[in-house]
Amino acid sequence: MLVLTMGIAAIFDLTGTAIYRAFRPVLPPSPPPQEEDDPLRAAMSTIMSAHQDAMRAHTKSGVTLPR
Repeated sequence: MLVLTMGIAAIFDLTGTAIYRAFRPVLPPSPPPQEEDDPLRAAMSTIMSAHQDAMRAHTKSGVTLPR
């Protein structure tokens, strides 16, 4: 069953590649990526802001957390 699935996937992959290459000159250009549309960029900005907040955080004794 896996062989059949892989064979069908390969046929569609080759066909899709051939069609894309044939129609690539007439396709409209893709729009430029926007920051809010990129989930990786949004996640990274969240991580970086949380990291900055953590670096400014103090423990109850007033000791700054190590970097």
